[in-house]
Amino acid sequence: QRAVRMVLESQGEYDSQWAAICSIAPKIGCILETLRVWVRQHERDTGGGEVGSPPLNVSV
Repeated sequence: QRAVRMVLESQGEYDSQWAAICSIAPKIGCILETLRVWVRQHERDTGGGEVGSPPLNVSV
């Protein structure tokens, strides 16, 4: 989850989310595609929200 958080928090510094993934993955010793899949899974799990956002089907 830390790797996903790093991508989501820093993607504003890059032209795209993919550019953020390309920058962060080697720094944490991760394959680009693996990190991309983790980010996509997080987006599905949270309804596309930010890190820490509850899934859409959870009442707050």
